[in-house]
Amino acid sequence: MCGIVGIVGNHDSRNYLLNGLKSLEYRGYDSAGIAIMENQEIKNYRVVGRVHLLDSEIPSLINTSLGIGHTRWATHGAPSKRNCHPHKSNDGLFTIVHNGVIENFQEIKNSLREKGYEFYSDTDTEVIANVLEDEYKKTNSVLDAINNALKIIHGSLAIAIIFKNDSENLYFAKRKSPLLIGVGDKTNYLASDALPMIKTCVKFIDILDNQYGIIGEHDIKIYQDGVKQKAKYTTRNAELLNIDLGGYPHYMLKEIEEIPSCISRLIDNYFINGKYCFNEEMIEKLKTAKCVSFIACGTSYHASLIGKHYMESIGKMSNVYIASEWAYFPKFIDEDEIFILVSQSGETADVITCLKKINEFKTHPTITITNTKGSTLERDATYSALLYAGVEIAVASTKAYNAQVSLLYLLKSAIIDDYNASKKLLDNNILLNNIIERKDEIKEIANKVKDAHNAFFLGRGLDYFVAMEGSLKLKEISYIHSEAFPGGELKHGPIALIEENTPVFGFISNKDIALAIRGNFSEVKARKAIVYSFVTKENAISTDTFVMDDFDPDLSILGSVMTSQYLSYYVALLRGNDIDKPRNLAKSVTVE
Repeated sequence: MCGIVGIVGNHDSRNYLLNGLKSLEYRGYDSAGIAIMENQEIKNYRVVGRVHLLDSEIPSLINTSLGIGHTRWATHGAPSKRNCHPHKSNDGLFTIVHNGVIENFQEIKNSLREKGYEFYSDTDTEVIANVLEDEYKKTNSVLDAINNALKIIHGSLAIAIIFKNDSENLYFAKRKSPLLIGVGDKTNYLASDALPMIKTCVKFIDILDNQYGIIGEHDIKIYQDGVKQKAKYTTRNAELLNIDLGGYPHYMLKEIEEIPSCISRLIDNYFINGKYCFNEEMIEKLKTAKCVSFIACGTSYHASLIGKHYMESIGKMSNVYIASEWAYFPKFIDEDEIFILVSQSGETADVITCLKKINEFKTHPTITITNTKGSTLERDATYSALLYAGVEIAVASTKAYNAQVSLLYLLKSAIIDDYNASKKLLDNNILLNNIIERKDEIKEIANKVKDAHNAFFLGRGLDYFVAMEGSLKLKEISYIHSEAFPGGELKHGPIALIEENTPVFGFISNKDIALAIRGNFSEVKARKAIVYSFVTKENAISTDTFVMDDFDPDLSILGSVMTSQYLSYYVALLRGNDIDKPRNLAKSVTVE
């Protein structure tokens, strides 16, 4: 959610800031801005809309070695030029960009107003700028002002700061929202994501919660509560460089069709020479755990539901919790419980909050499943397992979901020493490639439903979890209102919503529930809904809409989900929507 870039040093600052913000567009945003220090003066450029609009606002030649930039996703105040970042303090001493949410901003705002401070935006960010100015006037030290501000401000923040009287250094602070430093050649960088810096930096510093500091052209100093900290250098996956469209019209389509290669890559990393290559201690903890509990959000939550099924299938008690709920109502079921936290970005704020609560007890091991090496969740969990899916740019997750499910299947198989899992996954790729070859058939279905106002997804058992993810994808990028229900729940209320010509998407991958779910199809057809059925061959009848190859029901769900991903893509395409950057959504939700 939102994006931050910063630079200090001997580099093409203008292009780094602009291109850096463009590389972060996938995170979701509604406005953008850049501040630069030029000839001892801070210049601010802000627009509502996409980053490319900044290009015409900023002079082609600027004399600066210091700048910050931001893509904003509105939280406090509507998308407007006055609410765009960067924001300045009253006397212009501090110019900042900020990711996060300040919980006590109104209280601080009222207090500052009593001191004579005025506010020109609706944002909580402007409050931070003025707190910094107020504290600086007391201490005459930027670093002390930042430290004091961290104690005054409650909530999440990642801030990049330009101080008017210092044209050689960039300042920063971090709590809960991701922020890292990139170390370059005669230039140092700051960003909320490694992506803007990956081409120019080989070393990174992950800034920890409540740390702050100063970045110069040749020097980096990090502090926590006034005490200087030793920098810990990390690396990032070079695959971040591979973000071109490769001839595809949209990243979402490209990423759907990368799913088979993602699954193959998982096997290459975790099953070598007939042996599983997971952390042995982690697998032993899973083997002895009486309960395996998942914590996740959104698409990762849906993948975790499949993981729960896998764990229960081998005799483990298992739970799945929505992170934003567990964070407020934590539950510990058993002393021998292990938690698996699932997050594509590894920076999901609600999941991080849950991990911190678990870690406070120091009694329950944790596993992070993420696509992002070096992310907060990957660093702070007891163990981690990477997805190796490559960077996912489209906001609507596709290949990361399939990688999560595949990794959970491999984990389950490693626990019970089932060495056939890798072959089954590779064989299942044949099913997925067949669906890719038939995507035009799904486009024809999309053309029939593109003008719908409401849609429903039905399934039973694992197919209900498929329906949940399919419904989420459709609403995310087509903006069609969509709901998913277990087939048996229709008569308990939802069937009242069925109207003539309402599209209903149903999934059947298990013969044990085929007759029951077909009964549900009949119920909605009787109310003049139109049913589009996605069915495996052994369960198919002549009137089914899309028939897929047969496979183990535990894995054929990957094919069913792929059909729903294509469906959503083509409906959004036919409606003329911005597929990779749907409205109001962020790729990485880094605020609670």
